[in-house]
Amino acid sequence: MAFQPSKSKKHDTFQQGTLNMNSMMDMMTIILLFLLKSYSTEGALASQSESLNLPTSERFLKPKKEVNVAVATDAILVNEIPLMRTSEIGKDDILIAPLAAKLQEYAQSERQLEIEAGKEFLHEVIIQGDKTIPFETLFKVMYTCSKSDFYKMRLLTVSKSQ
Repeated sequence: MAFQPSKSKKHDTFQQGTLNMNSMMDMMTIILLFLLKSYSTEGALASQSESLNLPTSERFLKPKKEVNVAVATDAILVNEIPLMRTSEIGKDDILIAPLAAKLQEYAQSERQLEIEAGKEFLHEVIIQGDKTIPFETLFKVMYTCSKSDFYKMRLLTVSKSQ
């Protein structure tokens, strides 16, 4: 024989819900991993040395990871490796021979990578130029880059703070 429920239990339709902590932990872990991945992929792609003072710009586009040529007041660097001193650039020469040779090495390795792995060679180079270097020096660097299969050039600047 079944007992009849009391009147207070008979009309009690409210049920108290509980929070599932496992689902909350899974959600927080996914958000944390997403934030860590996005933070690590947006790191500094170009570093500025002490002897390199970049000009400012009002436009802001993030640089891509490409070959980096830095023209400081005292040296020319390719991917942060010192290549030559700026005083060694000839006055009458338009093509900078050591820079051209180094860029040809990078172009050859990019072509080889394109054949082996299918990664497209984009012919892009990022040029960092100190704001006090003469235009002739910057022109010679740009001419050398164009003759070394890096004809898509981007000039790196520092964004103005607003």
